[in-house]
Amino acid sequence: MSSKLKSDIEQFVQLYPMFSLMKSDNENLELKGLVDIVDTFGNYWDNYEIKIVVPFHKYPNIIPLVYESSNKIDREDDWHISTDGECCLDITHNLILLQKKGIDLISFYQKKVYPFFANHQYKLRTGNYANGDYPHQFEGIKYFYKKEIGLCDDELIIKILSSILKNRLPQKLGTCICGKNKYKHCHLAIVIKLISFGKKRLSEDLMLFKNLNVKN
Repeated sequence: MSSKLKSDIEQFVQLYPMFSLMKSDNENLELKGLVDIVDTFGNYWDNYEIKIVVPFHKYPNIIPLVYESSNKIDREDDWHISTDGECCLDITHNLILLQKKGIDLISFYQKKVYPFFANHQYKLRTGNYANGDYPHQFEGIKYFYKKEIGLCDDELIIKILSSILKNRLPQKLGTCICGKNKYKHCHLAIVIKLISFGKKRLSEDLMLFKNLNVKN
């Protein structure tokens, strides 16, 4: 275990005394505890038993897995949780960017974990998520490409992903992948951003978009 991870765990447990380090093996450590949900007026809403599984070999460039073990959340896609209780804290691509940047446990808990459970309580009371919902599975990926990348044409997405994966990218002053303008002033910035996700993720995305086109 790195000195940074050890320090982060100590600070986390000190700040959140309802959590404790339960076990550790050669690959992961596991924190278990209670998440108390309180509204902006200080009113107590509910709590959740959770565990946070932290892979430590590449820490801080990792994304912990979070499981809800109190079974207060229905195991349905609409609640962003799997049948075994693993919580979908964000769209995969956003988590990849966070992983590359690096995390600390306290910030990850405050920005991803606590809001997930607070949102569950909010939706139970209002019927909606506080900041709106995001689509599930492949629809979530399409949503990310449209909102965060700026691409909504499925055929163009396939062309760009294929060019990246085959290392067939134009010269900066050459014609862009879309065939319209100079690459430098067109989709170059988007390509640079996509490359940051890594070929494994981009290959999976390409397969999904190709399958969508076949179905259509």
